[in-house]
Amino acid sequence: MFKLNLKIAFRNLWKNKSYTFISISGLAVALTIFILAMLYANYQRGYDTWNKDYQQIYRVNYTSTEGEDVGLSPGNLATVSKENIPAVAAATRIQDYWFGEMLVKTKGKSLYMKDILLADSNFFKVFQYQAVYGEVNSALNTPQSVVLSKEYSEILYGKGVNPVGETITLDNNTGYLVEAVVDVARHPSHFKFNLIRRFKKSASADFYSNNYYTYVKLTNNADLAQTKLNFNKTRKEILLAELKKLPVEDQAGFTNFINNNSLYLQPIKDIHLTKSKVEYEFPNNGIGNYMYIMLVVAFLVLIIAAINFTNLAVTMATRRAKETSVRKVLGAQKMQLGIQFILETGLQCVFSLTIALILVELFLPSFNAVLSTTIVLENLSDYQEILMQIAVALVMITLLVGLYPALLISNFLPATVLKGNFNTSNKGYWVRNTLIVAQFAIAILFISGIWVINSQLNYMQTKDLGYQPQQVLAINMMQDNSDQHFNKIKNVLKGIAGVNTISRADHIPGEDMGGNSYSANGNTYTGNFIAVDVDYFNAMGMKLLAGRGYSATNTSDTAKSIILTETAAKTFGITDPVGKTLKFHGQEVNIIGLVKDFNHYSPEKSYQPIVFQYMRGNPLRYVIVNINPAQSAATLAEIEKQWTKLEPEFPIKYNFLNKSFEKLLASQAQLRKLIGMLSAVTIILALMGLFAIAAFTTQRRSKEINIRKVLGASLMDILKLLNRNFAILVIIANLIAWPVAYLILNQWLSEFAFRISMPILPFILSGVFTLLLTVIIVSLQSFKAANANPVDALKYE
Repeated sequence: MFKLNLKIAFRNLWKNKSYTFISISGLAVALTIFILAMLYANYQRGYDTWNKDYQQIYRVNYTSTEGEDVGLSPGNLATVSKENIPAVAAATRIQDYWFGEMLVKTKGKSLYMKDILLADSNFFKVFQYQAVYGEVNSALNTPQSVVLSKEYSEILYGKGVNPVGETITLDNNTGYLVEAVVDVARHPSHFKFNLIRRFKKSASADFYSNNYYTYVKLTNNADLAQTKLNFNKTRKEILLAELKKLPVEDQAGFTNFINNNSLYLQPIKDIHLTKSKVEYEFPNNGIGNYMYIMLVVAFLVLIIAAINFTNLAVTMATRRAKETSVRKVLGAQKMQLGIQFILETGLQCVFSLTIALILVELFLPSFNAVLSTTIVLENLSDYQEILMQIAVALVMITLLVGLYPALLISNFLPATVLKGNFNTSNKGYWVRNTLIVAQFAIAILFISGIWVINSQLNYMQTKDLGYQPQQVLAINMMQDNSDQHFNKIKNVLKGIAGVNTISRADHIPGEDMGGNSYSANGNTYTGNFIAVDVDYFNAMGMKLLAGRGYSATNTSDTAKSIILTETAAKTFGITDPVGKTLKFHGQEVNIIGLVKDFNHYSPEKSYQPIVFQYMRGNPLRYVIVNINPAQSAATLAEIEKQWTKLEPEFPIKYNFLNKSFEKLLASQAQLRKLIGMLSAVTIILALMGLFAIAAFTTQRRSKEINIRKVLGASLMDILKLLNRNFAILVIIANLIAWPVAYLILNQWLSEFAFRISMPILPFILSGVFTLLLTVIIVSLQSFKAANANPVDALKYE
């Protein structure tokens, strides 16, 4: 019986090739998107969970009564927590490389490497990476130890080469030894590294500054609340001991610092997915919302394909009413007929899945590149989770999509069907129409979404940032960041045509800034700070609202002279700040200028309170060069040429600030690309389904159409007749989709500090667009029937 059912299934699929093609291709595309989305979700949910004891690992964060919440803590915390807190089984501290990129040299290669971590010798006691080469348990035991990622090991030494024992040079510092290689791609973590270098001293005595990331692995069944209390008790004991060493006049401020700040434990499993307001977080974390958006989008695309499938199955079921009735007269049971149609559905699902798996294999590298992921499907273990998810989805689709048509066809009454032409029956009419409405409502949701997302991204890209990123070049000083070296660079660069102004700074927009506490009017406030040189505001194109910038000839400009942004002045509760003072580390500092607010971070975030400090002799790593945009190519070429003489050991490394700003909007650009692609897919799938349903409707009503023609109906009358019902369905879909889209998109926009007002035009245009496409598709199908010879349609069999 199974063999017979299978043969009938193949015969019917082949007989209705066009419907079969639309069903299988639509479902294949939807399954491809679904599989890629599930792979992405599995990958993101797998962050840090590869670690055997990940549920016992926490990061120690710092918070204050002033609203600070940072992922950093003092340098000595890892050591003292292991020594003094019984629940801590292991502890480590790490730090990202402050200079960003490092020049790495081997015997045969030299390149700049990003994502550098500094770590102590206990790193692998907390994070249990598996080594590709070497032994992680003994790695980082000496100050000259280095651990490489597999990716960069292959770049530096070649694929399949074991580099353990090789020496490596870091920024012209020789003698570093590669002790292990780990496959970072298979161990996704909330921090990324291509190289780990040991701290010069594994332990730190720093108790005050929050400059390190501290991670602890707790013992089994540790009391989390008590452990948090123990951390703060230990911290307080250390700080109270230091308090006694301070001068009397500084003790009151330090006592406030002790009482107003505390530590808490953040589970590492929450860091990557949970969006939080923790400052100094590693990049590309808190992306859970985007993961859920992708999953919802994938499910919506799958729903559209399933609706197509169901609609076409219902259509085909009504066309096969006579076949089914004859089989029932000959003794076929309802169960047998139901199984027959579910088998046909399952067969189409298997074909769709086969095509989808091929497409996934083809598109996975591009998918990884677009979303900056490293999803790999190499070993059998890589397929286990996704295959189970696909199996569940496929069974559900087969049952849900095949069940209604199977019930519909198995319940036909043979007497009703065999005495007349059942093709004129409205069986399944309401189900088909409901599904068409749902399908177009989802498509309209996508069209509105891509319009609003695109408008918001364009707004952020064209917003006045408060500086001139397209004119500013930031060059890293790698060889030496002393005053003497900078002055030499400045003297050479200012002679190049197209160079307007030269300055320097320790941070550029987009990078995490340092944080300090400042006192005003008896209150203590927290602000970010950037150390700058003379001409900085001119070079950046920032606007001074009051006061002045720093001057090399003004002897009063020292570390005690500061310049505030508007938000900093508001935060500190100071009006007309120029000429007034703040207290910083117990000393008075003079406010000499007020700068207009600017976007140091992405416009997703509000303006930060920023304090500019003039630090003579401070190692400021960026040379800030303002250039003439009209001569940028020639100017840049000459700068590159001169840099080979200024720092011959270090290839020039620079960024135009507008390119750095684009990186801040990368996640939004990815979302736009994703929603844009899926909007096109949903529209195509919806129109494919509409095309098939319109073809069926036209065929079913062909006699009615030709009778109307004989009675004098014009071509336009026929087209109006056939378009009317579909147009009504699309209008209903718009009325349902608009409020849903408005609520979702308004919620998404609320996450941005700088945002557009919710536009109405996208909703109107999405309605016009879908209605126009519907009329075109239905008219194309109707035109053939309307122009047919009435004699051919009206003659009896």
